[in-house]
Amino acid sequence: MPLIARCPARKLMALVLGPFLGVSLAAQTTSTVNVLTQHNDNARTGANLNETVLTPENVNSSQFGKLFSVAVDGQVFTQPLYVSNLPIPNKGTHNVVYIATMNNSVYALDADSGQQYWKANFGTPVHPCDVEWHNNITHGSGVGILGTPVIDPSTNTIYFVSRNEANFNPTLCNWNSSAQSTGVNQGTFTQWLNALDITTGAPKFGSPVQIHATYTTSDGTLTFDPKLQNQRPALTLANGDLYIAWSSHDDLGGYHGWIISYTASNLAQDHVYSDTTSGTLGGIWQAGQGLTVDSNGNLLVSTGNGSFGASPTGVIQTGNSFAKLSPALALLDYFTPSNSAVLNSGDQDLGASGLLSIPGTTLVTGGGKQGRLYLVDINNMGHFNAASDEVQQEFQAIFGNGTQHIHGTPIYFNSPSAGPLIYVWGENDFLRAFSFNATSQLINTTPVAMSKMTAPMTNNNAAMPGGFLSISANGNTNGIIWASTPFLGDAAQATTEGVLHAFDASTLLELWNDKQNEPRDEIGNFAKYVPPTVANGKVFVPSFGALNSPDGSGALNVYGLLPNGVPPTNLLANGTYVITSVHSGLAIDDPALSNAPGTVMQQYTVNGGKNQSWMLTNVANNVVYLLNQASGLALEVSGGSKTNSALVDQSAYAGGAWQQWQVTALGGSAYELTNVQSGQALDVDAGSTTPGGQLDQFPYKGSAWQQWSFSPSSAGAPTP
Repeated sequence: MPLIARCPARKLMALVLGPFLGVSLAAQTTSTVNVLTQHNDNARTGANLNETVLTPENVNSSQFGKLFSVAVDGQVFTQPLYVSNLPIPNKGTHNVVYIATMNNSVYALDADSGQQYWKANFGTPVHPCDVEWHNNITHGSGVGILGTPVIDPSTNTIYFVSRNEANFNPTLCNWNSSAQSTGVNQGTFTQWLNALDITTGAPKFGSPVQIHATYTTSDGTLTFDPKLQNQRPALTLANGDLYIAWSSHDDLGGYHGWIISYTASNLAQDHVYSDTTSGTLGGIWQAGQGLTVDSNGNLLVSTGNGSFGASPTGVIQTGNSFAKLSPALALLDYFTPSNSAVLNSGDQDLGASGLLSIPGTTLVTGGGKQGRLYLVDINNMGHFNAASDEVQQEFQAIFGNGTQHIHGTPIYFNSPSAGPLIYVWGENDFLRAFSFNATSQLINTTPVAMSKMTAPMTNNNAAMPGGFLSISANGNTNGIIWASTPFLGDAAQATTEGVLHAFDASTLLELWNDKQNEPRDEIGNFAKYVPPTVANGKVFVPSFGALNSPDGSGALNVYGLLPNGVPPTNLLANGTYVITSVHSGLAIDDPALSNAPGTVMQQYTVNGGKNQSWMLTNVANNVVYLLNQASGLALEVSGGSKTNSALVDQSAYAGGAWQQWQVTALGGSAYELTNVQSGQALDVDAGSTTPGGQLDQFPYKGSAWQQWSFSPSSAGAPTP
């Protein structure tokens, strides 16, 4: 049995208070909003539809930002859970957020101040040397609590799985090897189901219970291996049972996909299922997503590479499949793509993400490393057909640079202007919103909205893992998409800086990100596969610690409305400006005072001419259009193109998004101008410093030739 150590309620010494702790909590202690499971509900919609504080109008860098951070004792792969108005013994009633770490610790923290009410630790985690490739990013804190817990509000209980290794021998560990270490059993490995009282951290129901299991079919008997099996998905509470699923570590060893259920009230094991009884693999990864539950209590799961089809004895293997299981974990139906053999050979797991159950339908949607979305009717899932997929719909949804993986499970919101929308942010691609037609029961394959930046923002070739999404709204109004992504780098096998975005849910125009006001709002290192949690006016996002912190660090960042926050003012007032390149010092110029639409703009030596004078008009919060004084025409991307290096010309202003520019302050007197339609930055072609160099658009890379300064012009008003 693992050691259980609980720390009494106290103020965390590592709490980073910052200047914003004094925000009033009075209005926020009356709400009953709870986030008790990963992605908010068992349909995995990712939506909190009872958010009355945060709106698209007040989520901006003037009014919204980081309130505080709490350092924890290990990396955090679990989504924060939230309970409002919880009575804490001898401490009163509070909003409480729960976070679990890879160091086998669970924290109960005041959601409004960061005060620690209790902490429980569950002993030495598994050393990654024994189970993972040498370059995996979980080295620093070990392999402890990886799957997001679940909370039962009827009994005030939080459930999770911890892992232990005893008798680890460091002399057998070879991290300098280019391959995984020896793989011998250097220690004794155990996994444990835990149940704690959420008010005190005390064990309940005979917790902890060691996890053992066998699964017998006509193919023989499988035995659960606590070393090989990786408890990656969030725990699921349904039908009075806890459902726990497993994958593997880095596709190592002869693992299988497992699901085991336990009675929530006494932790007695109920049912067992494995998806590859005659073969191997079939891991249940889902990027940490919990199992999806339909209206009848059946479980829906997406599995990774592995055996599929019928075994020699007739047992259906459901690797690379969507599977439907009864509450007793009997296989009821399944869908396996026709190209599963190709997926297996190319490590293109279908189960790289989980499943979204579309509200009001019998449809689920999800996708994996191909970047294709599948829409499947759970009452007729289609099984395996080598000739074609017998599903409701499938289409290519992601068009990333190098790879198109979907790791962040799609989420759902019924927009007041666009109707039902499904959002997905694949790696190296833009955040996309697809409309769902409730009549045809199909997804419109052309996005109704897209973000202006990719994940990561550098659009790296084959950078993982894309964006992880949540929604806050008040009913179907004031919808905001919250997204956690890598900022500039690849997070596949590395710790890299993260970025937190907020978007208008109907238009996907960015409202805010943590880079707009650094260091105040800096999120730190990207926490892999974790969606933000939004409740009662606050956004909870873990990180792998502050930038430049030691490997194995972790923190919980809390964002909300700032005390004394004021409505934003535009960065640049309406007026007439000379706009010069920070790199070359040359001005944006209409060549030869041309008044011809389609004339490509250039940079040229500043001369005070009307053709270098631009009238700036704000049309939204820091969204502007620019009219040249000589021609009266607007600065635009030629033809409304979204392609890299498309030229920038002038044309009559028609209110088009290709003629509008988002202004972003970069510090000092420098600004970025991002085209609203394409999301690309105004750029001097090839970084030229020569007069006559043409202007184009290109994804923002932080280059000086993509940065601009504005000086008041005395050349007068533009020609009508």
